[in-house]
Amino acid sequence: MTNTSAAKKAVRPTQQVGFFLLPGFALMGFSAAIDPLWAANRLSGEKLFNCTLLSETGAPVASNNSIPITAHYSIDQCDINFDLVIVCAGFMKPNDKNSKILQDWLRKLARRGCTIGAISTGPEILASAGLLDEVRCTIHWENDESFRENHPSAILTGGIFEIDRNRITAAGGIASLDLILNWISRSTDETLASAIAEQLIYDHLRNPGDFQPKIEIRQARRRSPKMAKAIEIMLANIEDIKTSAQIAEQVGLSLRQLERLFQKYRDTTLHRYYLNIRLQRARHLIYHSGLSLLEISVATGFSSQSHFSRCYGDRYKSKPSTDRQLGEVAVY
Repeated sequence: MTNTSAAKKAVRPTQQVGFFLLPGFALMGFSAAIDPLWAANRLSGEKLFNCTLLSETGAPVASNNSIPITAHYSIDQCDINFDLVIVCAGFMKPNDKNSKILQDWLRKLARRGCTIGAISTGPEILASAGLLDEVRCTIHWENDESFRENHPSAILTGGIFEIDRNRITAAGGIASLDLILNWISRSTDETLASAIAEQLIYDHLRNPGDFQPKIEIRQARRRSPKMAKAIEIMLANIEDIKTSAQIAEQVGLSLRQLERLFQKYRDTTLHRYYLNIRLQRARHLIYHSGLSLLEISVATGFSSQSHFSRCYGDRYKSKPSTDRQLGEVAVY
């Protein structure tokens, strides 16, 4: 059995990963995406990932803090059969630095079946190329509103990162780390992804759709003050939960009107949104408090520990007791 396992390990193919760098790309988001791939090779003792840096012309690209990064190839010089290509961007307005050459190249990769990703404001590039139609995706919160207006066919969630079939997107910053670790877990090895997180001193891996509450309220307020008020009520009532009807009454809308807002702007129901807030809070307490699981279930508004465990398992594909015992989050 040992020999068989070793043989299987030895023949794992190297995955080709390309990083396309746009001028002014966010260095932190790029580093958080590429470093886990280096760590994967080191920890596995294999060349699991080969990373190639690309720019439109092949010239070095300056990051958002003016540090130049050398590209290996221009996109017309590179003939690598990529498994994954990630567009790395930084602060940009819609259509900035969004050339037809780049869009055509990304479409060609998509036709070949390549997984295509983007971080920070990079999803704007993918959407302009028609690669995010009917795809769950995210973008940095500063570009959220204009993205929704310009690309109504994309399913923008407002989450920290999203993985939908062969499209992966992250809002930037440390969310790039969550995205890549989840991608490694799905495409290569879940155990390895957890080991990489431990190596990088990162003990709270997040899931697609997780959000930062303050940013979420700021985004919601721009679209609908009523929806933002509803979210504030949810965040203020995690232990003593409110019914959907009570929230609607406090907001000053009918339940049907409020449900329509959440469906339109968050692509989910009011109940599901509230439940995810409570589960996200519970998960934080599991890893960052000394409360018992029973105390956590009570603190997050669940009627019983068994009900809490079922909901937690549905959301995170792991048991609360397992996560507490292991002291790390299972990556899904």
